[in-house]
Amino acid sequence: MNQITKIAIVGLGRIGWRFHFQQALSSDQFELTAVVDPLPERLSEARAAAGCETHTDFESLWSGPLPDVVVIATPTTLHEDMTIRALNEGCHVILEKPMTTSLASADRMIAQAKKNNRRIFLYQPHRLTPETQTAREIIQSGKLGPIYAIHRGVYRYVRRNDWQSLRKNGGGMLNNYGAHYLDQLIYLSDDSAITEVDCKRWAIATRGDADDVVKAWVKKESGQLLDVQINQASAYTMPLWHICGKYGTAIREDNVFKVRYYDPAEAPPLNVVEGAAPERSYDNRDRLPWREEDIPITRDKQRDFYANIHDVIVNNATPYIRIEESRELMRVMDLCRQTGSGFSGLKDEQDSPPHRQ
Repeated sequence: MNQITKIAIVGLGRIGWRFHFQQALSSDQFELTAVVDPLPERLSEARAAAGCETHTDFESLWSGPLPDVVVIATPTTLHEDMTIRALNEGCHVILEKPMTTSLASADRMIAQAKKNNRRIFLYQPHRLTPETQTAREIIQSGKLGPIYAIHRGVYRYVRRNDWQSLRKNGGGMLNNYGAHYLDQLIYLSDDSAITEVDCKRWAIATRGDADDVVKAWVKKESGQLLDVQINQASAYTMPLWHICGKYGTAIREDNVFKVRYYDPAEAPPLNVVEGAAPERSYDNRDRLPWREEDIPITRDKQRDFYANIHDVIVNNATPYIRIEESRELMRVMDLCRQTGSGFSGLKDEQDSPPHRQ
């Protein structure tokens, strides 16, 4: 008989309602027992959908029956206090990204989880998607040869004006998208240690004061370069993925990865020639036997985050996202904040008409 895990959700905003609430409600492995949100209309909506207990504040959650798991989908600045309280009450915790505001804060949370023999699970869904799993299969196939660089980016123009546009709330695109994309690249990279991190941030199109343009580089001991670019002030896009290996490259276009590579065993011999270029030509007549493939991104590669959480709690399975990996992500993000602490914006009159001669 399948053991049911009782779950409570704190925060019914965008991700709390659209993902965590819906996943818990539809799962036959979880029983949604309670929700917490300060907005009465959200609580009424949850009560009508799930028939669960509702609370307007976090403290009142502990007056009723204890859940097995508490989902914390609140602003990042609230994560540490809420997590430690839930752990001390004997609950496991599912945390929205980023885990918290600093590596020191993450270490306190991890230490408290160990003290209470409870687990913290960080919701990093992008590494579980068909997109990431397909990229992983391409890399592990060896077709591209040793991977020396992976680029992950997003390019759009958004004048963001919600709570995540403000630094005081832990907002900004390094925290928001950066937590996802850095996790994807670290997950796809080799096993060598991270040795260098650099990051630059700007506030350009945002209506708030937090970064909306981010460029981050992570270098590994092997020489691999992980490159993240988040540009929320770009009116045109660029390839969202660019995976470079010694023998080929993969990019994403629409719902496929386009892969171009050659087999080094089939390449013609090519020796270094010193001296003047023959006939002053820029063409060395090297013609490689390129192969091209379109590898579709299919839904069957999606991994189920909640099913895995249940399996970890009930059957002591291995989590898809280990807490050691979540801590390493926090360390990298901390280094990004330190190297990019002097980020800047472009000062002008907001929404002023363009100058015309």
